[in-house]
Amino acid sequence: MTDAVSLGFQSAETGKEIYKRCKTYHHADEEVRQAILEIDSYWFTIEDQVRFLRDHWEFFDDRYQVHSNNLLGELQRNLQAAVDLIDNVLGEPEDSSVWTEIRSKKGDTRRGKWTVYTKKQLNLILGKIEKWHHRFDPTWFLLSRMSDKNVGRDFENSRDGDSGAISTVAKLREAHGESQTTLVSSISSSASSSSSLFLGKDYELRDIKVIPLAHSSMGLTSEGRRVIIDHYFLRNGVDFRTAKKDVRDLASILSRVDPAFSSLLPCKGVVETGSEPPFQMIFTIPRTMSRYVPCSLRSALLRTKDDFDLNERVHLAVSLARSVVFLHASRIVHKNITPENIVLLRSENETLGTPFLVGFERFRFDERRTNMTGDDNWERNIYRHPQRQGLQPEEVYSMRHDIYSVGVCLLEIGLWTSFVKYSDDLQVSGPDSDLPIDALLTAKNKRRAAVEIKALLIEKAMTHLPRTMGKIYTDVVVSCLTCLDNDSPLFRKPSDFEDDDGIVVGVRYIEKVGQILRTIGVKGG
Repeated sequence: MTDAVSLGFQSAETGKEIYKRCKTYHHADEEVRQAILEIDSYWFTIEDQVRFLRDHWEFFDDRYQVHSNNLLGELQRNLQAAVDLIDNVLGEPEDSSVWTEIRSKKGDTRRGKWTVYTKKQLNLILGKIEKWHHRFDPTWFLLSRMSDKNVGRDFENSRDGDSGAISTVAKLREAHGESQTTLVSSISSSASSSSSLFLGKDYELRDIKVIPLAHSSMGLTSEGRRVIIDHYFLRNGVDFRTAKKDVRDLASILSRVDPAFSSLLPCKGVVETGSEPPFQMIFTIPRTMSRYVPCSLRSALLRTKDDFDLNERVHLAVSLARSVVFLHASRIVHKNITPENIVLLRSENETLGTPFLVGFERFRFDERRTNMTGDDNWERNIYRHPQRQGLQPEEVYSMRHDIYSVGVCLLEIGLWTSFVKYSDDLQVSGPDSDLPIDALLTAKNKRRAAVEIKALLIEKAMTHLPRTMGKIYTDVVVSCLTCLDNDSPLFRKPSDFEDDDGIVVGVRYIEKVGQILRTIGVKGG
């Protein structure tokens, strides 16, 4: 296998070749030249990431190396295709004879057709590079939790550099460091580093409204900026002091996110209310998405499926999966992934929109204590693995329990149906008629009933999803729903995928869900 150090060198050299051609093809048609410049510009956003991987290759886990090697090989092929196409249609950089010959043709018809064809081919290559970068982002963000001192030192030294990708991971690592510090220090001794995250009890929010069928609200700041308001309640066994520390650390990490990369909203800060709920997390909405009123995924699922095509549903699934990868790369376990905690925001050219994961009231950092408590709400339990259902769950909540919850949501998105029905007054009225679990909900043996509901969801995925979403999407959903099983296609031997940093578990998840991107053409994928 060609190692990624060699592929890194090859990609860098090929990227330089594209840059060289941008500088020398002054004789090309303006539209073609612009397409070449766009490819070159995209390469600049990738170049520092490729160089960083190449220079730190020896410090990475074997599974991370294999996964990155596959991605770098694909990047190299796309870049080389761009160079070959440019040379084939324009000639060598120093040779303008090809373009001169085209320009010498009588009339502009043939030249116009040639320009349209060439630009189309270059744009196809650009699209492949863009899709590659979206697939690569989750792999890149896993470096934020890699504990190797050499990797950490070089991110620290690079954080003030020009690369947005490197500075983003450097800031995340810094936030993780602040979070880890608070494990052994008091709030009073560490609050100064992140005091600006608390906006004060008098922070002005107006026109606050509940988002229908969501656990979050929306409102306007004093500047008239629309925001999402997430409510954090005290849980049993967690005192105010601990909760404040947890919320501050979460806000510190989420304040650094880029919604385009992470499918998470940046946290503007936290309001300490002085009442219940004691904290409100304020999330800013991208300006391009601020014109339209947010809605929950649950609301969207209850609409007719004829409104949204396959492409939009896959875009939802991919974005949701990406947000969970980012959280896990940041050592955050969400613990409450349901359609009520997924808010859809849309820009002017979108019909359905892009999902953003909110509802962090139950979250925890994966290295901290967990509450072995739950509830008997069936509408929440169907999104929880059987090990985590009921008042006294069997297992400590892990990242793979989040993956199970994602699987249930992906199943609903694929079928475009809501497993939970609501009455006209927005109260839960019962399970969907296509999910026959009424008898199981009243069964005396709750644990057995939970296992049977899980089996029913898997059967539903295998029976109904292939004809609407295809085999690859079906495989992803089934892999998520079986991610804690001994014979899981995602984690066949859990012990093989447990490392100190959780990198390998993240890679396996990225590899499986990434098949959606490689197989189905989606916007933003």
